[in-house]
Amino acid sequence: MFLGHNLIWVMLLMGQLHGYKSCIDEEKIALFELRKHMISRTESESVLPTWTNDTTSDCCRWKGVACNRVSGRVTEISFGGLSLKDNSLLNLSLLHPFEDVRSLNLSSSRCSGLFDDVEGIPY
Repeated sequence: MFLGHNLIWVMLLMGQLHGYKSCIDEEKIALFELRKHMISRTESESVLPTWTNDTTSDCCRWKGVACNRVSGRVTEISFGGLSLKDNSLLNLSLLHPFEDVRSLNLSSSRCSGLFDDVEGIPY
């Protein structure tokens, strides 16, 4: 029983050691580019302050970002509370590097003009 109990702890520890170390570099760079784009479209410079280009920063720990615990790939991006300038459009090509994103959250954001030209999407 004692050996089995210790074996479980060793297996859990090994699982933690072999889990993701950080987010995928390509996606981290893409998040930073997305942040720069959002700053250019907002009325404030203090947009997504935890999203930094610091090489030691783990983008999976940034506010508004969630990742797959095994792969380290971004699965959710949230821009809640942004106040976009009038007639600002979101450059959707900036989302291309994210292979596993399942959720893009723009709730609580003032997005005047963001979807005006898209048919079938109520504004």
